[in-house]
Amino acid sequence: MSVKTEINCPDCQSPIVIESNLLLAGQSFKCSNPKCHTSISLSFSETQKVAQAFNKFEEIRQDAVEQAQHVS
Repeated sequence: MSVKTEINCPDCQSPIVIESNLLLAGQSFKCSNPKCHTSISLSFSETQKVAQAFNKFEEIRQDAVEQAQHVS
């Protein structure tokens, strides 16, 4: 599952749209402000940590969906 989210640019505070699967694949994301040249990405070592956290989140989310289906 891929999640799209926005964070504020650390330089100009404009939105930077991030897609989780692409971030984990090593892609960088540019600030939406055309006058700002900031981009963000994860280092290789951080990519592995974030992938583990995202996978754990997905397991918890899936468990919650399954529990909700059993209740209704």
